[in-house]
Amino acid sequence: MTIRSSHAAIAVLAVVLAAAGVGGTISYGKLSEARAGGAQAWHDLTQIHAARARLGSTALEGAARAGGLDPAFIDQARTSLVRATALSTNSGVLNNPEAVDNYKRYQGELTGVLYRLAGTRGAPELETVSSLKELRGKLPQDELALADARSRYGKSAEGYNALVGTFPGAAVAAVTGYRPLPAGL
Repeated sequence: MTIRSSHAAIAVLAVVLAAAGVGGTISYGKLSEARAGGAQAWHDLTQIHAARARLGSTALEGAARAGGLDPAFIDQARTSLVRATALSTNSGVLNNPEAVDNYKRYQGELTGVLYRLAGTRGAPELETVSSLKELRGKLPQDELALADARSRYGKSAEGYNALVGTFPGAAVAAVTGYRPLPAGL
């Protein structure tokens, strides 16, 4: 190999490394932005769930004091509330598919309990519980807000996962420890 061809090879290598560096920097920025969008939608979702759980807890306790509810249902509802609110909701949960599955399962269970509580009618003493009336009005609104947050999360996760799954994003993700986001909240 001549000196001239060695210089040419070094120049080509320098160009390739520079391009990879620029591509990696751009990919890191895109990955970070896409991940932040997913994390924000996750945060919004968890905040709606938390507010709903607080209202549900207040409504349950008010209804329990008023009477007219099956004691077994009260126990089941309290258990659902504890399980749904005891889980971590920080964005790090998105790195743990099992934790996300538990979150979805317990929130789904709580949704059923809250709708059952809100649908409880007939006992005159329950009609005086203002937090129960509030829960009845708020649940449909919360479902719309949750659907919106899930949709935003899904779009963010889809875009992010596409970046993580292709070059150069996959290489940057491997180096930075970024993992794919769970789909379908």
